[in-house]
Amino acid sequence: MNLTRRQLCTLLLCCSLPLGARAATTPLTFGVFPNLSPERQFRLYQLLTDYLEQRLARPIQLYTAKTPRSFVDATQLGNFDIVLTPPHLAWLAEQEAGYRPLATYTGTIKGLLVVAAASRLHSAAELRGSTIAIPDPLAIVTILGVGFLQETGLRQGTDYQFVNRGSHNNAALAVINGEVPAAIVGGLSFSQFPENMRSKLRIIGTTIKVKSFFFMANPRLPSPTAQAVRDALLTFGTTPQGRLFLDHGHFGPILPATAQSLTTMARYGVEVRRLLKESAP
Repeated sequence: MNLTRRQLCTLLLCCSLPLGARAATTPLTFGVFPNLSPERQFRLYQLLTDYLEQRLARPIQLYTAKTPRSFVDATQLGNFDIVLTPPHLAWLAEQEAGYRPLATYTGTIKGLLVVAAASRLHSAAELRGSTIAIPDPLAIVTILGVGFLQETGLRQGTDYQFVNRGSHNNAALAVINGEVPAAIVGGLSFSQFPENMRSKLRIIGTTIKVKSFFFMANPRLPSPTAQAVRDALLTFGTTPQGRLFLDHGHFGPILPATAQSLTTMARYGVEVRRLLKESAP
């Protein structure tokens, strides 16, 4: 079966398979955390992929996974040469699999507690006894949301329950469709929702902010290659396609990252490590 490049990359987005040793002419695997649908991931990151291919003179294959858990597993197994992952999972990848930070977006991540625009709810405290939709238990905004709700006197499992909807979009739709009274979604995801969707929601709480997504290099990636990837990422924002990509995604500029950049994420990395162990099959 002959596939166009677009069709091939779309197929690649649906799986993550380990690859063996590579020659310089073989593709670099780029794993992107699944916070969007595979189709939207492809459309958004194709600009960056094309630029990296041009700068590195080497094919780049986009990969993601069906769930955050499977993405974490693939990352830990070393399936990706480069990953773009949330900060708490970047810390985990560094600590447990030896990935090296290359760059990060300057934007920040925060969670938003949202209700229907016409809802009578106006504070988190009013959600006692309710069910709250979340994108995934491992999502950083979910972890931040637990802390925010705890500060208002609500304890998970006692005063409220979470229901996992698999994505920020689906969590928000659960509120809009009247299935749950509230949801926790990412601030970045909220800004990317269509206007007719945002207009049906109202924000009644905001978590603290943490660092944005990190680009990480697999420890097997030769240092000159990793440096070339870093250099390409840092110049991407100066190009027309880079400005379009960053503006469309609301990411902010791309800046260098080091191991010190992740130190503040240790508490969240430890928490996600605990969640992963609890949910292990």
